[in-house]
Amino acid sequence: MHAIINGRIVLSDKVLDGCVLLFDKNITGIVSRETFDGAWKNEKKWRGQLLMVTDADGNYVSPGFINLHIHGCAGADTMDGDVSALDMMSRFLVQTGVTAFLPATMTCSMPVIHKALAEVRNRMTVIVRRREEQHGPVQTVQNPAAEHSLLSGAKVLGAYLEGPFISSAYKGAQKEENIVTADFIHISDFTDVIKIVVLAPETLEYEKLKDFITQCKAHNIIVSLGHSAADYDLAVQAVAEGASHVTHLCNAMSGLHHRTPGLMGASLDTEVTCELIADNLHVHPAVQRMIYRIKGSEGIELITDSMRACGLPDGVSELGGQTVYVQNGEARLADGTIAGSLVTLNRAMLNFRNNTGATVPEVVRMVTENQAQELGLFEKIGSLSPGAAADITIFNEDFTIFRTFVDGCEVYKNPDIN
Repeated sequence: MHAIINGRIVLSDKVLDGCVLLFDKNITGIVSRETFDGAWKNEKKWRGQLLMVTDADGNYVSPGFINLHIHGCAGADTMDGDVSALDMMSRFLVQTGVTAFLPATMTCSMPVIHKALAEVRNRMTVIVRRREEQHGPVQTVQNPAAEHSLLSGAKVLGAYLEGPFISSAYKGAQKEENIVTADFIHISDFTDVIKIVVLAPETLEYEKLKDFITQCKAHNIIVSLGHSAADYDLAVQAVAEGASHVTHLCNAMSGLHHRTPGLMGASLDTEVTCELIADNLHVHPAVQRMIYRIKGSEGIELITDSMRACGLPDGVSELGGQTVYVQNGEARLADGTIAGSLVTLNRAMLNFRNNTGATVPEVVRMVTENQAQELGLFEKIGSLSPGAAADITIFNEDFTIFRTFVDGCEVYKNPDIN
């Protein structure tokens, strides 16, 4: 049994002071310091179990962060298609407070994408959603590769398919020659792996659009609108058919104009969940404030969309087979196109808090509860509720990470801590 004392425990709507978080592999509960001290000082145990105590030293204690959309970091990329890449990402991410993530693919050839998806499958956590009960409870099943699936840090929850079902007009830093028209047959062998698929709805005839969204929903795959030139009306129709998510709001999409609201306008005018890259390069701080006022903390998911150069010095890197030049915190192709971000999730949280005035519980919600709810995993991750996995992050007012726990095990300790 483990206890965290002297922490400011972050819940979805408030911060608890003067309480103790108890956990082993899962969260046991939260008790008052007085109750804890009564047992601890007398027996050095909690309900008969020996205790390991961590002093949070007045810092925040929250659920572990979930990075829903990340291509790479620390020199590794999802499209490398091997366990060493995913493990490098996993180990780096816990240093940023992330305890679970969706590795994101790029617009490459289908065989290359399938290879990357197969490797993600082999490294996935055993937590899955029961497909036959779309709104039913989470069921834990054994991963066929379970004995080889554990990574050194953050858990892999599945894959984020960004491309190849996108618009050439808003391809961003993705190769146009690999773009294909959306067809469920391209992903039918990986429905257990893919959690989110990005779609430009204008690339399909309407009946085929409806059919694709319907098939994705039947397999609990979230359809995200993005990399798209869709106008407002089509985007709203796609949402009505079941698209429920928007990929990096503002970026690689038809923008907001007072006569042609575009995909961005539809995203703000409907109940879709919107990703946001809060690195202050992809989206201006003033626009971040506007989005926050419209969508609220319940409608935003902070992501990084980072590429392999995240966490590395300036220099030359690679994204989807394209040369990327990294300088002064920006990653760009030779033509100047932004090629993903270099931001970490804890830094994005700091930026968003500073830009909007959002509270710490709100910012934490945008990297924990929202993601877990959307993935259908909120009973298992994304909260400090009893029974949830003990994925925990300790951080300060500047979102500097001090400790990270995955399934109750400390996987990162800031070297500046004695």
